[in-house]
Amino acid sequence: MQGIKIARLLGKYLERGRQRGKDELEAIDQLLHRLEGRRDHLQHRLLTEKRACKQKRLKAELKIVEMKLKKGMKRRQAFSKVEHR
Repeated sequence: MQGIKIARLLGKYLERGRQRGKDELEAIDQLLHRLEGRRDHLQHRLLTEKRACKQKRLKAELKIVEMKLKKGMKRRQAFSKVEHR
C-alpha cells in the first residue's frame, strides 16, 4: 500500500517537472523570437540612418541584442539537453 502511494506521488512530481520544462522552453522561444525581430529592426534602421552619432548608438544596441540572442540560444540548448535526460 505504501509503495503504491510513493510511486503515484513520484509520478505526479515527474509530470509537473516535465510540464514546467515545456513552459520554460516556450517562454525562451518567445523571447528569442522577439529578440530576432528587434535585431532585424535595428539592422534596417542602421542601414537607413544617415547621422553618424545615431549610427553609433544603433550599433551599440545591435551588439547588445546579438549578445542576448547568443546567450539565449545557449541557454535554450542547455535546457533542452536537460529536458531529454
